[in-house]
Amino acid sequence: MIIFGSRTTQRIIAALFFVCTFCNAEAAQRLVRVRSMFTLFFIPVFPFGHGQYMISCAYCGNQTALSRASAEEFQRDAVELEAARMNAETAVPEIPSA
Repeated sequence: MIIFGSRTTQRIIAALFFVCTFCNAEAAQRLVRVRSMFTLFFIPVFPFGHGQYMISCAYCGNQTALSRASAEEFQRDAVELEAARMNAETAVPEIPSA
């Protein structure tokens, strides 16, 4: 007897802080990728379909669907913001010479 089925998985890809359009609170907005996986004996074997991107508010939990292009832009912005934050933290302050 072979047991097969499907399972939906969610993976957080990136996060940014901005105002939620639903609750109007400034909170982390997480980019989530939702995919369906084919399972064999309850073990995920391979994904099927293209998946879907969503923004999820950490404050109210509201989820909004995104296009792939918008999701890639969101991810790019998150990477740039993190790089700028890391650069600011590791920058050595200049000591004025007397």
